[in-house]
Amino acid sequence: MSERADSPFIVVTAILDGSARSAQITVSHGDAMEKAINATVGREIAGLDIIELPVAPPAFNALRVMTGRSAESVAVYDVFPLSPALAPNVRTVAGQFLAAEALWTLEEQGHLKGVPLNLKLDVPKGWERDPKAIHEKLVGAGALELSPKAIETFKSIKSAWDETAASL
Repeated sequence: MSERADSPFIVVTAILDGSARSAQITVSHGDAMEKAINATVGREIAGLDIIELPVAPPAFNALRVMTGRSAESVAVYDVFPLSPALAPNVRTVAGQFLAAEALWTLEEQGHLKGVPLNLKLDVPKGWERDPKAIHEKLVGAGALELSPKAIETFKSIKSAWDETAASL
């Protein structure tokens, strides 16, 4: 396995307020990426990218309130590892799917107070939009196939992220 294949590709997922202004999002993304870069310092990664999942303002507001974020928050961020072998368009939908899974779980648990989610993932041409079909395509593409070394690298990145990400 090459060094690149043995390293995770890190994605910062951004669940966005669909009504937020571009300037607000840019500042927020800058803060998130700075924290991600700091969390990856000294760790071998295949790459780092931010992936957006816009949600309707009522759904984002419910998420913001549930997570205790301020009224000025325009995004909720997290980090995930992906296989470095993924094509960029597949990496995008994989990151969006991981963020969407978190939202679907919160919705199922009643944490979004009944606010409906209408999520639109940027699926590659020819893919079905059904979540189960997307999941199958991602599994088939090896989206989460990581070496033991890549998993350990991600664990240390996630720990560093969690220590500093509370302010996002």
